[in-house]
Amino acid sequence: MINSTSAKTRFIVSVAANFGRSGISFFTGLLVARGLTPSGYGDYSFLLGSFTAIRSLLDMGSSTAFYTFIAQKPRCRRFYLMYFAWLALQFAITVLLLTVLMPQAIVHKVWLGHSLDVILLAFVASFMQQQVWQTLNQIGEAARKTVRVQTISMAVGITHLALVSILLINGWLSVSMLFWLIIGEYILATIWSFRLLRQRADEPGNGNVEPFFFRATLEEYKKYCKPLVLVAWAGFIYEFADRWMLQRFGGSGQQGFYQIAFQFSAVSLLATSSILNVFWKEIAEAHGREDEARVALVYHKVNRGLVMFGAILSGLLIPWTEQIVTVFLGQAYLMAVPVLMIMFLYPIHQSMGQIGGTMLLASGNTHSYMVISLVMLLVSLPLSYLAQAPSSNLLPGLGLGAMGMALKMVLLGIVSVNVQAWVIARQHKWKYNWSYQVIGISAAVGAGFLSKWVVGIFSDVSTMTNKFTLIIPFLAATAIYTVLIAGLIWMVPWLVGMDREEIRDALRKLRVLQN
Repeated sequence: MINSTSAKTRFIVSVAANFGRSGISFFTGLLVARGLTPSGYGDYSFLLGSFTAIRSLLDMGSSTAFYTFIAQKPRCRRFYLMYFAWLALQFAITVLLLTVLMPQAIVHKVWLGHSLDVILLAFVASFMQQQVWQTLNQIGEAARKTVRVQTISMAVGITHLALVSILLINGWLSVSMLFWLIIGEYILATIWSFRLLRQRADEPGNGNVEPFFFRATLEEYKKYCKPLVLVAWAGFIYEFADRWMLQRFGGSGQQGFYQIAFQFSAVSLLATSSILNVFWKEIAEAHGREDEARVALVYHKVNRGLVMFGAILSGLLIPWTEQIVTVFLGQAYLMAVPVLMIMFLYPIHQSMGQIGGTMLLASGNTHSYMVISLVMLLVSLPLSYLAQAPSSNLLPGLGLGAMGMALKMVLLGIVSVNVQAWVIARQHKWKYNWSYQVIGISAAVGAGFLSKWVVGIFSDVSTMTNKFTLIIPFLAATAIYTVLIAGLIWMVPWLVGMDREEIRDALRKLRVLQN
């Protein structure tokens, strides 16, 4: 009988569900991008993304504290109700700011001319998706109810794809309608999954639940979140300013090109998003037991494995960037080709950064997380201005638009995650190693171009614009690429945090499953 609460089972279920749901989300995003055109898609992304930034400002690290606390040990019902009251307060404050406290002239300038109705819709959609739904996911993961959480998430994704398809076919697709869809879907999903909260608290398998004391709990949050408040403010400025400057200087079209490139590149983050909550739970629990050997084992294997996974997927896709844009998005998005090519490199180090950040937060090391994040965020802001501001400004920039944003994201990402990894290595007295990044990423990208070149000897893929004619050349290149990557991992297994005996053992288990 399968143990649905084991880390291995939860990881497998998370990966499988996230691949399925992300595939659905990816194709939904393509429908939205084609239906709204680059300009409309840019407005949609800007509005939704602006409130993702505001979320970090209001959250102040409380969501990470909440998940870390419930992952460490069982909590009583009032602990959860206290956090939901905090979410309700965040909602009320934002609505009051937008409708009463903030002058409408400022609202108009901040959101670059969008109407208050659309702005409010974007906020509610973002709040339901990013705060309420994320909280229920965290409760489910902390209770090791990964299967149930992923099932509901998959249902939401399928429903959204079906409804977007209906809107597109009937010509009803618009920015406002998309926000209404998101709100409705996540309200229903929240009601459906709210049982997770009731079953998490005081259930027999949880052992003894500590009594709830409001002041003690508040102090617990205060101690954890205090170093994260500055990070939240800086994170808000960084994320909002990036989107705002791209919308202001480049326009909604450039915003659309960058966002669609970001969406394609996020395919490489599938494995990371799948394992992040499971990883957080295991690190928090091992740290709570002071089991440093377990912490080291989990961190190194997950970190290297995910970096290499991102490199492998990106290495396959980068050579086919022009064909991907032409086939999936059409001529309107051709200017996004160089942006997408650069952005395919972004998720590799983003995976490493998310794992490193989770490592620091799950072990309660919020001070180091704060310092690293603040320094990198402060560096990011002037770089964004330099990359995007027009040369005619009083303080001139390069006016690179979406291309400038992509270059900044990739280069700064490489620097920031390696600083983070170095700090983690110093704290745990591990040897800091960066060579697996250079070797793994270079080899994967090189193998991708070599595979396409070999296929190009027999067919001119540069002239193919139809998805059906591209299928055979792409599959042939993928087969060649798979052989090259398999050979690389066999020759240099430490790139994925394994040795040859572990690879042999994995292959033996695979044969047993096949038989």
